[in-house]
This record gives sequence, structure tokens and C-alpha cells, in this order.
Amino acid sequence: MKTVDKAMSLLDQFSAEHLEIGLTELSQMAGLDKAATRRLLLALAKHGFIEQVAETRKYRLGHGFLRLARLREDTVPMERAAQEVADWLALEVNDTAHVAIPGATGMTTVGYRLPNKGNCINIIRSQVLLYHATASGIAFLAFASEATRKRVLGLKRKKESDFTLTSKPELMAKLEQTRADGYSQSRNALEVGVASVGMAFFTGGADPAGTVAIAVPDANMDDARLAELLPPLREAIARIELALTGG
Repeated sequence: MKTVDKAMSLLDQFSAEHLEIGLTELSQMAGLDKAATRRLLLALAKHGFIEQVAETRKYRLGHGFLRLARLREDTVPMERAAQEVADWLALEVNDTAHVAIPGATGMTTVGYRLPNKGNCINIIRSQVLLYHATASGIAFLAFASEATRKRVLGLKRKKESDFTLTSKPELMAKLEQTRADGYSQSRNALEVGVASVGMAFFTGGADPAGTVAIAVPDANMDDARLAELLPPLREAIARIELALTGG
């Protein structure tokens, strides 16, 4: 594994559940020895991407990411466009709407909105929406380039529930169906009780730039509800593509 890959594997261990991580735990999570982990942490800290908490001696993400995030948003105003589209879509369908962009192991939420009702699906913004276990991930993979699809299908696939697809033939069939339909569906695959439908959007690259999805309680999803969700979902795709590309 190259040095940059090792450094990225360390950064990937931080999440909402692991905001601060000790050296020993971090090395175990990343599958690296402690000496190599410490060297990488020192290098990342030098550039502001890692900080060590004085009181606990644990490590957390540093301020360096804030500058890069601002630059990224100034270059491609994804977050603003994503939030506007999620706000509009949630009002239209009265269910949870979210926009996600691709990462190493899954999709990352960049904008979401909950409906004004109690019985709805909550969103944990830092949660990785695994490629093989979510409508967002399947929608992205179905329309991704062959190189990207090959890389992702080479990843280890964890069975999150009894309904999670993990075998390659099953996934390939799911991707083919998604391409034919133009949208993806997922039911109880990442979390039991959650059904979702998603579509990919494009900004000119070989891969989709991201996905827009609607999540509903599984008990509320049927063919009639799906038919109601698809037109506003298509409109949301058109809106975000227009916002990001101007055409």
C-alpha cells in the first residue's frame, strides 16, 4: 500500500461515531502497525489535517479540511445546490430527500431535508451510504464508468441486513435493472424499515456527479407511492444539473 493510500485509510476511520481516536485503536482500525500510524499522523498534523487533543492524547480531524472544503465549494457550489434541491423535493413529496456524492466506499450526503411530519426517515449526515446497500449507491454504480464500477465491485461487501445484496451476480443484475428503469430502488438493505428510490445526476464527467434520493418508511412504499415519487425526483435531477452546469 502506498503512503498516500495509508494516510487516506487513517482519515477514513473518523466518523460521527469516532470523532476522536487513540493511536492504538486507530492503527488497529486501519490495519497498520503503530509506528507507521504515528509517522503518518505526524505528517498529517504538520499540514493541519490531524490534531491531537491535549487532554486525552487522542487524534481528531484538523482545520486543514475547512480551507479545502471552502475552496471546493467555491469551485463547484455543490452543497448550496444540493440543499436547495433537497429542500424543494422534501416539500414536494412530504418525505425525506437527500443528495449525495461518491466517495471511496459509498456515497456521502451533502444536502438533505426531513418532511414536516413525525413518521419519517432520519438522515445521519456523516453515515456512508454503501454502494451495494443503498438506492443512492446503486444509482451511482449503474451509470458509472466501467473502471469505477470495477473498482467498487472489487471492494469487500458487508451484509448490513438480511436483505443486503452482496453477491456479484445479484448486484450486476440490480445494476442492469436500474439502467433499464432509469432509477434505483432499495428496501431494508442498509437499515430495516427504510425504503428508498434514487437517480443519478451528471455534470459532464465519465461518472455521475452524485445522486438524489427519497427515503420513506418501508411500510409506506408500494407501486402507487413509487409512481408518485418518480416525477418530482426526475424534476429534482433536472434542477440540480441546471444549477451545477447552467444547461
